[in-house]
Amino acid sequence: MIRNVLVAIGEMPHEKNAFEYAGHLAVLLDAHLSCVFFQDGGNLGQEDIANRVLEHTEAQFAEYDFLDAHAEAITGKRTEMICQKARSADLVVIGLPKSIKTDGLKLVHDQIDDILFNLTKPAIVVHEDCTLLRKILAVHRDDRYSDHVLELATELGERTEASLVGLALAETEIKAAQIIQQMKDYLQFHDVEAEFMTMLGFTVANILDTAAANDCDLISLSASHHGRLYEMIFQSTTETVVKLANRAVMVTR
Repeated sequence: MIRNVLVAIGEMPHEKNAFEYAGHLAVLLDAHLSCVFFQDGGNLGQEDIANRVLEHTEAQFAEYDFLDAHAEAITGKRTEMICQKARSADLVVIGLPKSIKTDGLKLVHDQIDDILFNLTKPAIVVHEDCTLLRKILAVHRDDRYSDHVLELATELGERTEASLVGLALAETEIKAAQIIQQMKDYLQFHDVEAEFMTMLGFTVANILDTAAANDCDLISLSASHHGRLYEMIFQSTTETVVKLANRAVMVTR
């Protein structure tokens, strides 16, 4: 059950966008919103920036009806502190700057890769043009990590009244059909409208194209489970989807 949503706040456009997305989501979920400014203690002027960000964030709380929230600043290395603070949350919301899309095409390792690699809780990565939930794409490739994807996507669907598109990815049509049946078996006990599709292969194109064709607002898929060396040299399918998608992406473990 999602009771506490953590969002990384700041003065950059993608951080402001993440706060707006997280605020609306927290209201829909009837969850507490923990807004945290992660400041680098080694940089001059960070305290002034932190105070400015906190004042602005607290002033925005009044714009959301029925929002239960607080704002705070934490000093330390950003990546490490986000992952540490996330341990007390059920869901993390992070904004992604536009520059990542260009860098992503170049397969550049970025801070978001380190965050997603080390997070132990599900995270929603928000792009500038994201809209809040009407339809969720749940990607399932027949493993226990995908089961968690379906569970969390179903909870979001039920609590926000969003519909679900279950995408079964496999190497054969027979296996994909089995995955769809597994999803149907799970969803029969939940109050969420759902439809199902199959594609052959766990590829970036299959995921992004299906999300676009079905007008999904959120892509939900499992995190990469490669080792750190692989992550530093190559981009996993999950990380590439996060960077290239033009809609929000939820990554679960």
